[in-house]
Amino acid sequence: MEIHNKVTAFPTFFFLLLISLFSLNANAVSPPSASGNQSGGNYTITYNHNTNYPVLASWLEEKVDGGAWTTITDSAPLGTINFTDKVNGTYEYRVGQLEDNYYSYPFPFSVSWSSTISVVVTGGAPSDMAYSTQLTYSYEARKGDINADGLQDLYIKRTSGGTSNNGVLYETILTQLTDKTFSVLSASASQKATASGWPTINVDIRSADFNIDGYVDLVVKDIGNYISGVANQMIFSSGNPSNGQASTATSLGSYINKTMTNIAGNFSNPDYFDQYMVQVQVPYPILVCGFYYDYFYESYVYGCWYEYAIVTVPGYDSNFVTQEGLDFAFTWTELEQTSTDGDFRTAAEILYDIFGTILGIDMGVDRPDFNNQNAVEEALAKIWVILSDLCGESGATECIGEGAQTTAEEATQGLIGFHLCAGQLLTGQAPLPFTGNPYRTPKVSHSGSQNFSITSSQSTYSAGATDTARRNFWLSRYNDSKDPLGPLGVNVVDNAYMLGCLANERTLQMADIYGQTVSLNVIGVDMMRAHRDAVTQDGVGILGKLSAKQIAEYHVEVFGTHGLPARTFGGAPFTGTPSEAKKTKVIWCPSCE
Repeated sequence: MEIHNKVTAFPTFFFLLLISLFSLNANAVSPPSASGNQSGGNYTITYNHNTNYPVLASWLEEKVDGGAWTTITDSAPLGTINFTDKVNGTYEYRVGQLEDNYYSYPFPFSVSWSSTISVVVTGGAPSDMAYSTQLTYSYEARKGDINADGLQDLYIKRTSGGTSNNGVLYETILTQLTDKTFSVLSASASQKATASGWPTINVDIRSADFNIDGYVDLVVKDIGNYISGVANQMIFSSGNPSNGQASTATSLGSYINKTMTNIAGNFSNPDYFDQYMVQVQVPYPILVCGFYYDYFYESYVYGCWYEYAIVTVPGYDSNFVTQEGLDFAFTWTELEQTSTDGDFRTAAEILYDIFGTILGIDMGVDRPDFNNQNAVEEALAKIWVILSDLCGESGATECIGEGAQTTAEEATQGLIGFHLCAGQLLTGQAPLPFTGNPYRTPKVSHSGSQNFSITSSQSTYSAGATDTARRNFWLSRYNDSKDPLGPLGVNVVDNAYMLGCLANERTLQMADIYGQTVSLNVIGVDMMRAHRDAVTQDGVGILGKLSAKQIAEYHVEVFGTHGLPARTFGGAPFTGTPSEAKKTKVIWCPSCE
């Protein structure tokens, strides 16, 4: 059995983080403000540099392109910082404040932060931290025995691209453990120098941001050709500009394969785990009370003690099921069935932690605020994208494509699509006629007498073959018919928000993988008419209000006519099955039947 430890990356500003754990009702901190030529990269950030008691210190922090928060050095006059020649990217700013707090234990301080503001630079110089730039970095691998324990270790070094202190993996030594996994060595300069002289190995090194924290990570394949019994490794960048070593390495061996097979299997078949149920014998404690002879007092005394009986209980065969695969599947089912936003956030936080355990890390630099619905839905969208791509990377049969590209290339393309769409969210897009989180399709409410039938106007729109006709169709489906798929339909036409953008990116990527030349408009028109026909022919449940299963079925049919696989449908990225679409509708169509 493989053992995966969950690794937590501690911020550099550890002391302030520690004392913040013991904060009590810190005063609200005013956010900073930005002025000047923000899009051109020349602007001023102003903040309240308050040192009036009980405030002991205040400072400005910056986050670049979703990376780690760093403290900005200020100089007199304090509270105003001028930035010039910023490269293209997204910069977030917040104010931190340290206060005297007599009631805080064990430290008499409290730390609080303001809300954040964002500055998006689009007219500056290209960023060397742009995701597309990071994907051009080159790496080499070498093997040797750094600790003389008889086990072969790995040395990974970036050979071109970027700077050594930009938060992306630059140089690291991984020491092999007895179970064929690897641990990141906090290597000295002399150890790195020694490892740089080891013989190179011709492994396949691919980069992708597998935890979507803004820094590319590596997948090193074919290691087993050089080190017997070792599986492919996923190596994560630290995201810390002062540390070019990896944060952790996760084996893409039997554990990941089994876990992803469990998750994909449960998505495609609600009774998936039943086939692996077994009877397990476990010791069960039974409280027994009575008299027993006490040899110290040489007399009988009355007392209670536990005796253990062997009982048989239902369980799951560990040869086919992992605890995390089971936990994720059952928690996702709870997520589907939640009736309030609070319950939804609770289930999402559990999923987030399970996912961190699967990868062996805490996903991302900053833990989302699980009291914030928007932040939770963004985190859930990330998990969904990463898992669907990791499924193929791990070799799970249910998720392996049949196109010209390898599963690693397919996974990389999927994550590139996410970054493209995430970037689009920050640079503006078509305004929507409805409100909601850009990472999740909004719910669509309707009255009990709502008529979902195709109207005459919608029939006219669907006869058209332009983007305007498509948009009018879906907008009418939302406004006039309260169709649950209406908002996402508009998003796809506009290439707007995360799911609309991802739908288009996934279609183009699958077309490339499967060697097809496609038009998003032609496919979109076919989808519009297929939806119209499905609504007209609907005879199940509320007439005209389609279920996730029905929507998935016509998507698979349309994609098939264009030479694309069922997995092209973003509602079922793991397996392409209607059953999966039903389980994931909580994200892409929460009001569907």
